[in-house]
Amino acid sequence: MKFLSLSTLITAAALAVPALLLLYFLKLKRQEFKISSTLLWRKAVQDLQVNAPFQKLRKNLLLFLQLLILAGLLFALGQPVAKFVSQTKRTIVVLVDQSGSMKTREGSGTRLEEVKREAKTFVDNLGSSDKAMVIAFSDRARVICPFTADKRQLAQRIESVQATDGRSTLAEALQLAVAHSSKIVDIPGMTAPQASLGAADIELFSDGRIEDADDQVVQRGQMRYYKVGQAADNVGVVAMDARRSYEKPEQISVFARVENFGPAPVKTDVSLLLDNKILSVKEVSLAAAELATTQPAAARHARAGPSAAQNLAFELTHDAAGTLELRVNRDDALAADNVCYAPLPPPRDVVVLGVGDRAIPQAYFSRVISSVPGVRLEWMTPDEYAKAGDDKLMEGGRSKFDLVIFDKVDTDKLPAGNYLFFGGIPKIVGVGVEGEVTNEHVQNWDESYPLMRYVRFEGILIEKWRRLKLPDQAVRVVEGETSTIIAYLGDPGRQFVIVAFDFLDSTAGLAVPFVMFMQNVVRTLTAGGGDAAHMLRPGDTVTCAVPRGASSAEVTRPDGDVESIDVANRLQLVYGRTETVGLYQITFDDSSKTRATYAVNLLDRVESTIAPSDRFVIGSDVVAREQGVERTNQPLWPYAVVAAIIVLLIEWWIYNRRVMI
Repeated sequence: MKFLSLSTLITAAALAVPALLLLYFLKLKRQEFKISSTLLWRKAVQDLQVNAPFQKLRKNLLLFLQLLILAGLLFALGQPVAKFVSQTKRTIVVLVDQSGSMKTREGSGTRLEEVKREAKTFVDNLGSSDKAMVIAFSDRARVICPFTADKRQLAQRIESVQATDGRSTLAEALQLAVAHSSKIVDIPGMTAPQASLGAADIELFSDGRIEDADDQVVQRGQMRYYKVGQAADNVGVVAMDARRSYEKPEQISVFARVENFGPAPVKTDVSLLLDNKILSVKEVSLAAAELATTQPAAARHARAGPSAAQNLAFELTHDAAGTLELRVNRDDALAADNVCYAPLPPPRDVVVLGVGDRAIPQAYFSRVISSVPGVRLEWMTPDEYAKAGDDKLMEGGRSKFDLVIFDKVDTDKLPAGNYLFFGGIPKIVGVGVEGEVTNEHVQNWDESYPLMRYVRFEGILIEKWRRLKLPDQAVRVVEGETSTIIAYLGDPGRQFVIVAFDFLDSTAGLAVPFVMFMQNVVRTLTAGGGDAAHMLRPGDTVTCAVPRGASSAEVTRPDGDVESIDVANRLQLVYGRTETVGLYQITFDDSSKTRATYAVNLLDRVESTIAPSDRFVIGSDVVAREQGVERTNQPLWPYAVVAAIIVLLIEWWIYNRRVMI
């Protein structure tokens, strides 16, 4: 047994015990009355003798009982605990899941509250020589409490963890755990504990729905998994897309997918709203899910069971800005995936810039681009482009043009935007030319890729092309016998389509499929900078162009909080606090009071699959699962309080019995 508040016990005893004894030393001030006999007042005389100052205390049962009562209360103030399980000295890393599924409703509380309760009980069971640290994780991980033996501090930091709507990934959390996964020892003369070689155990408190679990490995120590939660009933939106028609920008097509993740069939309504006004309501019937208790990462790749998911399509007409909302009208355990938002910027023309000085390619590109409704093409020579200032090429930190087409031009002047290269390359890291390819044929192309929809290259002859050096993340869209002919490359804020051959070295201009390829490029790349750019996932970064004359901006978060951001002399506003699903309104202080709306949606099958995983695997290793945390440090203060109350009742009974006698 030990006391958690020994100092409190000593201080209270030093004050309370002398005070009680003093009450028995004090002489009571009494009034004098004349009576006929003192026969029945012997007790009163005894009380006078007891209360005489400096007189030796006499045996008094009431004083003894009151001392027992006081001892019981003081004992309780010391917070005594009894440890019934002995443990060796350990170093512990506690991982607390705060991802989107932790907002799942469990009874009257949430799953995160259950996680924190289990984690605090585990911390309370640590031995006096054990040291622990706490890491909270979702798609990002952070150290909540460094290594310490202070159980109160650990419990307080665990209680401070708040749930996010982010995905649950372990990679960053394990990196932090490994970085701290050493035995912590106190070296004499050092002001702080130092790390020595060793391994810390990792205690994972989660529902086991972790997306990248199959890709991780525990490098040090052992991991134990504490399964938390029971709820499984959930229906959520897992995909949504809203696009304006190129031919008629006022027409909007909305596609969505709703899926049942619970163990029972579900019939519910799904509503589409525009600026909080209901446009359409559709009823969906969904079969029971087949993934309710599967391995957590499996939900990332698996398909829904028969009829467990249903695709929805809506058509509407709206020629102004607005906000679409898709709502599942059902009260289930997880609310974050019941609503999905899609901001709609006002319709506008797509502006394409061509950079080149050759007449034939310029005429061809102009004719093909003009065949796409709502697209306008401008031209610059390579010299004009090289000499153009930012005011001509950029707006708000990115390219003023939705797409830039380079005809046989290599350049590194590439602000954030979309680019198509013919016979040239972007001068970026990982891209280069390693010679020339001749006497080869087109070998293969990926017709499932958006750029190649309805396009077949079998009738196109290419005399020669440049042998491209590409990074690993590049998508090889069209392949020759030994090299890539057309590639797609995504870079932060930029998209590149690189065509390795010169337009004049091929029969592309005579082939109808190549016209389809050019139209696919325009539609695919320019759509990436339109409506879809305003739909994000939790944790993604909002990047917004700063209008001219703006010096500050206000970001209104989904919970109503408003943040002010200084944007003076900046081309872009970058905002990263998007851990909560909902709408983020950005308002600038320029003369036009420019506003931009961004939507953060869950759209994650792993997080929507809320049924806890009974079996948790890291890499190829099955993690030991604990059945729950049982308290081993049993608090004794409630028993001391009960004992004090019982003695108080006895003291009251004896006192009243004496008075009656």
